[in-house]
Amino acid sequence: MWQELLDILRKLGNDYSVVEALGKQKHAALVGVDMKTLDRLVKREADLAESIKKSESARQELCVKLIKAYPGITPEMKMQEAYQLAGPLARELKSAHETLSQVVDRVKAQAEINNILAIGALDAVNQRLGRLAGATVDPVYGRGGGEHVSHSRRFEYDA
Repeated sequence: MWQELLDILRKLGNDYSVVEALGKQKHAALVGVDMKTLDRLVKREADLAESIKKSESARQELCVKLIKAYPGITPEMKMQEAYQLAGPLARELKSAHETLSQVVDRVKAQAEINNILAIGALDAVNQRLGRLAGATVDPVYGRGGGEHVSHSRRFEYDA
């Protein structure tokens, strides 16, 4: 079971490393407003997310089996502590776990940066579309708050 857990942790680490690389490519695509590349990267990320979901599900099932097989393991115990029961694989399990944790942290940081870029790009597009359409946005004061959008007519509809 420990070898199976090690294999799952390594697979998760590899998948997350690919997601990290895709995140960097996505960053470049967002900065360059390359929508074709961005679309391709998002589809690839979706495939990897499905693979990660399956691996994570298998990891959780295996952890439940380990808890049943080793009475010394409790659900509240950290995995780093449980690895001590793995015998000769303990060091490799700890290393794979640490590597996975580090790459997941980097993926989260990259995703936050890309999210900020995407929001900024959408705001810029909305502002530009608003100018082209002659729309103005005024704040609405009161209990509900919000915005009031008004459109000026730039086209002659009677023609």
